[in-house]
Amino acid sequence: MKNKFLPNLFIPGAAKSGTTTLHELLNLHPDISMSSLKEPVFWNNKKFEKYEHVDWLNYQKLFNGNAKIFGESTTSYMYYNSFIENIKQNYNKSPKFIFILRNPIDRYISHFWWMKGLGLEKNNIKDVINRGSHNDFTEYDYYPKHYFQFGLYSKWIQRFIDNFGIENIKVITFEKLISNRLDTINSCFDFLGLKKLESIPEKTSNKTTRIKYSCIYHFIRKSSIGKMSYTKIGKIFLSKKTIDIIKNKLKRIIINWKTEEFEYDPLQSEYRNYLKDSGYNNDVEKLKDIFDYSFKEWKDFN
Repeated sequence: MKNKFLPNLFIPGAAKSGTTTLHELLNLHPDISMSSLKEPVFWNNKKFEKYEHVDWLNYQKLFNGNAKIFGESTTSYMYYNSFIENIKQNYNKSPKFIFILRNPIDRYISHFWWMKGLGLEKNNIKDVINRGSHNDFTEYDYYPKHYFQFGLYSKWIQRFIDNFGIENIKVITFEKLISNRLDTINSCFDFLGLKKLESIPEKTSNKTTRIKYSCIYHFIRKSSIGKMSYTKIGKIFLSKKTIDIIKNKLKRIIINWKTEEFEYDPLQSEYRNYLKDSGYNNDVEKLKDIFDYSFKEWKDFN
C-alpha cells in the first residue's frame, strides 16, 4: 500500500457529457489537484496486476502534491468491472465519485458525431439507430461505438452504489453545468467537504471537430500506444528507453494533429422518440428514483 498512490476522487463519466469541462473546473479549486493527463486509464488497464513501483510513481507524478483532493477523469471506468474490483482491492476507505450525465439522447448523438469526426464511423446516424444492437456491450481497447449502452446511466451507476454506497456518489448534469455553472460546481465542492468559490472563469466545452487524414492519424495513434502488430517486433530489438522516446514523439504528433470544426443537423423527432422508447425512458425513470431528482432539464423525459 505504501508504494501505491490512491486518488480520492474519480469522474468516471459519462462519456461525451462534459467530463473535460468538469475536470478543468474542479481543478480551479485550491484544494483540488486533478490529473495533468485527463484520462490516465490507469485503474482498468489490462496490465494493472503487473504494475511495478515505477508505474505507480509515474501515475503519482500526474498530480500536484499540495492538495486535499486528488482526482482524475477516465470515462471508461464507468463501464469496466475491473475498475470497481481494483478499487475495492486497493482502498480501505471508498473514494468519492462524481458522475456528469447528459440527456442520453443528446449524448448518443454527440458520441456518434465524435466517432464520425474521428473517421471511425462510416454509416449515417439514422441507419445506425435503425440497426439497433442496443443490448451489445463489450469492454473495449480503442474508441468505442457503444452509442446506446453508454446512455443507460442507472444500469452503470447502480454498480457503484452497490459497491461503494450512495453517500460516496454525486450526480450532476451537463445541462445544469452549462446553465448554472457556479452553483453546480460549488455543489461538487460541498460534496467533497471543501469551501465554495465566489466566482469561476468561463470554460468552453469541447467542440465537434473532424480530423484530417484519419487513416494516417489512427495508424500513428495506435503505434503510440502499442496496438499495431509491428510494435511487438520493436520490443525485441529496441530498449525500453528508446521505445518510450519514440512513443512520446508520436503522442506529440497526435496532440498537434490538424482538425476542423463542423456542425451537424439536429436529429428528427421520430428518431429521438425511438431511442427514448428503446430503453432510455425506463432507465431515466430508475435514475429519478435512485437520486430523488426530476431531471427536468432533459425535456425528452418530462
